[in-house]
Amino acid sequence: MNGVFRVNLFKRIIIGLFLVLAVGMTVACNGETSTTTTESTIESTTESTTGSTTESTTETTTSTTNSTTFSTTQSTESQSTTEFVVGIEITDVSKTTYEFNEEFDIESLTVVYNINSNTQVTLSSSMITISGFDPSVSGEQTVTVTHGEYTDQLIVTVLPRPGIDITMEYYLSADGLTGDALFLELRDILNETKGYVSYDAARYILDESDADPTNPGNVILVYTGWSVSGTWDAGNTWNREHIWPQSLLGDDSIMTSDLHNLKPSNPNVNSSRGNKFYDNVTNSSSYEPRDEVKGDIARILLYMVTMYEELSLVNSTPSTYEMALLNVILGWHEMDPVDDFERNRNNVIAAHQGNRNPYIDYPEFVDLIWD
Repeated sequence: MNGVFRVNLFKRIIIGLFLVLAVGMTVACNGETSTTTTESTIESTTESTTGSTTESTTETTTSTTNSTTFSTTQSTESQSTTEFVVGIEITDVSKTTYEFNEEFDIESLTVVYNINSNTQVTLSSSMITISGFDPSVSGEQTVTVTHGEYTDQLIVTVLPRPGIDITMEYYLSADGLTGDALFLELRDILNETKGYVSYDAARYILDESDADPTNPGNVILVYTGWSVSGTWDAGNTWNREHIWPQSLLGDDSIMTSDLHNLKPSNPNVNSSRGNKFYDNVTNSSSYEPRDEVKGDIARILLYMVTMYEELSLVNSTPSTYEMALLNVILGWHEMDPVDDFERNRNNVIAAHQGNRNPYIDYPEFVDLIWD
């Protein structure tokens, strides 16, 4: 029994060792497989995780960005739509540029009063006031519009004053004026400074005002240009021509004796001209003077219509208190500029009569009034 037991015990030991060895080899093999499997799993997981994470992150970021942009836009639009301010608002301006010394055009504004989010009233011009506008200062200006306690503002531009530099004190009150304003201001200046000189006295003034510069004892006759003795001899050598015909002045003694309107003339030519109006042709109704005095005649007629309210210049056959042709006269003013003979004549007449011919002193006035 003991022998058999020993043999069996030995077999069991051998079998146990074999089993241990087999298990060890199995474990070793399983270890390599596990390692390989683990590495493969890591690589797969890494790739999957990286790709998935990257794509997921990108998609998430894009989604977030799109979501943020949309949300911000929606918010801005919402704020703009719901914004409301109680008060007045200038909603339209049809005039933002003004001439120098031009009055502000309050009718050019459309102003509304926002009472609440549902009520808006358009204000009439009588319900608003304007401040901050000065037409005598050129450049941009901020104008304030007021209604009660509420205000709004706009910017307008005042253009520079007309390009004429007035230096003569006699005309300073007309500085910066144009059109009718200038015309009426010149009329005031002329009437305030004019003194009366009789028609008879003109016989002894015209020989000075129209003296021949090269022969002071003579006068220059207006239509012929002849130089003749300046001594008055009852009108035989020269007589007093009314540039604005006497018959078209209504026999007004003030107008008919105005020295600016009188010129020395040859008696026969004076009669031939008669009371014809001026044009670029001489016929039964019109008269054309020589080119050298066309501008002189034009400026005399412009003086007369400025000086006397009753008179007017027309472009048709004139009646009493009228003279023609206006367009021709304006053309002559441009064609024949002011010369020293006219300037001297203006000074002499001003010394006797007090007032001056503004269109000799400042020819630019013509364009500022009749342009």
